[in-house]
Amino acid sequence: MTQIAFKKPPFTIDRSRHGGLAIQLADALRRAIQTGYYRPGELLPPIRELAALTGVSQVITTRAIRILKMERIISPRPHVGCVVCNPDRPCWKGQILVVVPPGCGNQAENEAKAALRDTLTSAGYLVIHATVPFAADGSLDFSLLDTMTKHRFDLVVQVHDLDEISDRLASVGVPFIRVTRKQPAPFRALVGTVALRDDLCLSDFVAHCREAGVRNVLQITGFRGGPDAVPALNAAGIHAEDWRIAPTEPPFNTQSLSTLTALAFAKRLAEEWAPRADGRRPLPDLVFFRDDHLASGAMLVLASAGVRIPQDVRIVTWANKEDVPASVVPLTRMERDNAAIGAQVAKHIVDYLSTGAFPADVTFGPSYVRGETV
Repeated sequence: MTQIAFKKPPFTIDRSRHGGLAIQLADALRRAIQTGYYRPGELLPPIRELAALTGVSQVITTRAIRILKMERIISPRPHVGCVVCNPDRPCWKGQILVVVPPGCGNQAENEAKAALRDTLTSAGYLVIHATVPFAADGSLDFSLLDTMTKHRFDLVVQVHDLDEISDRLASVGVPFIRVTRKQPAPFRALVGTVALRDDLCLSDFVAHCREAGVRNVLQITGFRGGPDAVPALNAAGIHAEDWRIAPTEPPFNTQSLSTLTALAFAKRLAEEWAPRADGRRPLPDLVFFRDDHLASGAMLVLASAGVRIPQDVRIVTWANKEDVPASVVPLTRMERDNAAIGAQVAKHIVDYLSTGAFPADVTFGPSYVRGETV
């Protein structure tokens, strides 16, 4: 291993001077940085070596380093040293580890993670991502997480929604929050839970259906998507059934899902929804798509077959705000603003790091947006 050569301090400590030694050492280091002796990006000597070079104790040296850190002049790095910050860019107030699922993620997840990272970075925190992948035998590979948690982090944010990861973080004792679609559960060192609930706007959806005189609903489900509306609709006296359209073979991507939905709708239009003798189509009153990509393929087929929306069939879809399906009229939809959720979670984290308190009930869900398709 290459030995790092640190610059020796260009000063000595005068023990005859009045005032604390820690303040004197901090002042001397500050001048050395401001005059360019220690440049941005360079490392100060480690605390033990700095104490020996200046003839003061490690306790005094630690206090001096803490002063410069609070002034955002240097940024301590565990097992590395103290990095001199660029005066035009603030140093980090702290470090946050975000545990994410493996892979590239989908657009919705990436929007939320980007907003979380950007908001925390703007607040002065260094954000580092790590994942817990599955090993070949199906077990979780904790090697990266175990390595990362040996370093000092002010907080860990778990967005990889597995209890086993929470158990691992709890066993290490590192404070963490959990962003989850599951019911809140107690874990040691868990300081807060952010609940993601896709069903929060179902009551608005059901009320709109009743207001519009909808009597029957066909729900379209893919391999992922929004809330299951069938139980709520049936409980309100509206007949609803689920039609699952999902690929049985990989690749499981948005393009294949949209194409499969288009093919399935074309087949059903030809075989079941053909016009009756009176010219009317036996279509459902409303179709609810639990995924925006399901809707895009189906609406194209309906339009090409001459089915009018909303005159012949009403449409409601689940849609992420950043990826609303194309439509000739504004869609009625359950819309989730992933970027806003990520930014708001980050603000709660910043407040927690400042006050030590995390809100007891943090819940996010979609909004029901009334368009022109119902």
